[in-house]
Amino acid sequence: MYEVVKLVKLVKILKNLSKILLFPVAIGLLAPATVEAGGGDHKGHHDHHGGHMKMGDSYPSTMFMGKTTFVLGGVDGVSDSGMGGMGGMSTSEEKDGTVFHYDTKLMFMTSFTGQDMLKTAVRVGNFGMMEPFGMMGEARLDTAFNSNDLLELHKAYYQFPVGDDIQVTFGPKLRQDDLLGVWPSAYPGDGVLFVLNQAGANDTYSKKMGAGAGITWSHEKLVASALFVSEDATNSSIGFLTDEGKDHITTQLAWVDEKFTLAAAYTQADNGNTDNTPDINDYSSFGISGSYQFGDDYSVSAGMGWKKPDNEDNPDTSMNKVEDGNTWMVGFLWNDALIDGNILGFGIGTAETHRDDSGYDDPLAWEVFYDFKVSDNINVTPAYFVIEKDGKEDVNGALVKTTFKF
Repeated sequence: MYEVVKLVKLVKILKNLSKILLFPVAIGLLAPATVEAGGGDHKGHHDHHGGHMKMGDSYPSTMFMGKTTFVLGGVDGVSDSGMGGMGGMSTSEEKDGTVFHYDTKLMFMTSFTGQDMLKTAVRVGNFGMMEPFGMMGEARLDTAFNSNDLLELHKAYYQFPVGDDIQVTFGPKLRQDDLLGVWPSAYPGDGVLFVLNQAGANDTYSKKMGAGAGITWSHEKLVASALFVSEDATNSSIGFLTDEGKDHITTQLAWVDEKFTLAAAYTQADNGNTDNTPDINDYSSFGISGSYQFGDDYSVSAGMGWKKPDNEDNPDTSMNKVEDGNTWMVGFLWNDALIDGNILGFGIGTAETHRDDSGYDDPLAWEVFYDFKVSDNINVTPAYFVIEKDGKEDVNGALVKTTFKF
């Protein structure tokens, strides 16, 4: 009976989205052959590691880029339990309604010399923090951001070269991957599930935000980085790189070739734990990730990560979660799939850090998406995904993501 109810809920979601999923096809048929809305291709923020900005002949010079993403979709398998009803009886509210969210980023890149870059980004979004697609939700999306419809400073950092081989980055607000010399995965670029966009080493590439600094050395195909991110740098009673602060230190060594990228990274995460109690966010981790390009149309990305908490739970039981764990992922991209400019993607990996416990179900997440390129500035991406975690109901979801770049 339970499986029948679950199937009915999933059919309900797919039925609500059936007309929505046809929207990309209609747009693709109606759109003119060429649509320009200011600016051409917009590359990821990692591309600046390959060379210095070229923004014009006079400096200072500022370039503006923006991106707005609409997400229309829903999930099945997520509920919100609480106290209610007569006598304080426990109630459970299913979160299976179709929702409509947005996320907007406005990015300003300023160069003072033609070789440096000051990046300032503001962001606004309405993904509820605890909602299924939100930043702490069961199906967190890579594009999820919640500012309650208020514009917030999202990133502010400065990057400059030292000689020909060294690049220094520092700032009061940035993310771990802003400081890396190499992002070791080609999948999925502009992703769906956040958990599948961490290069398979989810604890090593945690993408924590805060104040930080990093240095990258590159010579021919070899790239090495060392960096730290502090979540408590704005707290005067704690500060950064202190015993009480939440600091994340990462080192990375990568080899970048024309067809493949391979990187090894190590992260020491300190959650401000000073009493040596078991803490799931106080750990060291190691990851190996890479990607390979097959011709012009296909790429495979894969990675694995290993996590070791500084202090584990004792005794080691299935209920105690602070212990050694591992993560992995494999992602496949087919460029120009069926139609030039469109991308078919499939990713699979761990839905959470896997623990080797008796009776513990292997956590698994997978997604499939098809990215329609309506124009150089508009993409429409229908996607379907499944998330399985130990002790929780499976989460099934479908969505349509529309991305506007300007």
